[in-house]
Amino acid sequence: MEEYDVVVIGSGAGMNIVESAVHHKMKTALVDKGPVGGTCPNLGCIPSKLLIASADVVMNIRNSEKFGIKSKIEKIDFPEIMKYMKHYVDPISKDMREGILEDKRIDFYEGEYYFVDDYTIEVNNKKIKGKKIFIACGARPLIPPIKNIENIDYLTNESLLDLKEIPKTMVIIGGGYIASEYAHFFDAIGTEVKILEMGNKLVASEEPEISELLKEEFEKRMKIHINTKAIEVIKNQD
Repeated sequence: MEEYDVVVIGSGAGMNIVESAVHHKMKTALVDKGPVGGTCPNLGCIPSKLLIASADVVMNIRNSEKFGIKSKIEKIDFPEIMKYMKHYVDPISKDMREGILEDKRIDFYEGEYYFVDDYTIEVNNKKIKGKKIFIACGARPLIPPIKNIENIDYLTNESLLDLKEIPKTMVIIGGGYIASEYAHFFDAIGTEVKILEMGNKLVASEEPEISELLKEEFEKRMKIHINTKAIEVIKNQD
């Protein structure tokens, strides 16, 4: 059984720990089932910003007349937008994985792990032991306890990245920054969007002036319901 000074589970934020450990010449192992890189390059910051870039282009064209420019949108090719996003996202994880595999200071165990004893985990039928084990496996989308939610095909901020067609309508439950980013994107490309936020403002972590300005601008484009809690979903036909 291989023994390490440091074992890090998760290749997103966990890479900060890996970097520090190898800098201090500690024997280090990294465990991840993939895709390498964690949320930001694969499911978060980078894919969402690429989609927002497309939405910004659409909105600039729609608002171009106030700058003395008359223009119009001939077609929004949703599959091409998603292909463009994937084109930049997919190689990032691959390049990061290759970089980790080439780094002789790190032993990389690619697969799911299980704790089998004190300070001991098993991955790919191999047991490894760490004097220190850091669990940095990230977060998952929270599915709120809404009645009947399990009976419908809902989307999360992760699964919507695999959409093949533009949804005609969309209800977004929550009004944080991720909800707001995707509300902006889907409204821009032609989806009728409604936001339900149980708090009294959007992006509650921001300054009140920013939150209020965002709400004012969004209300020009979509329906915003604050102080509103979703309690049940009901499937109607399809």
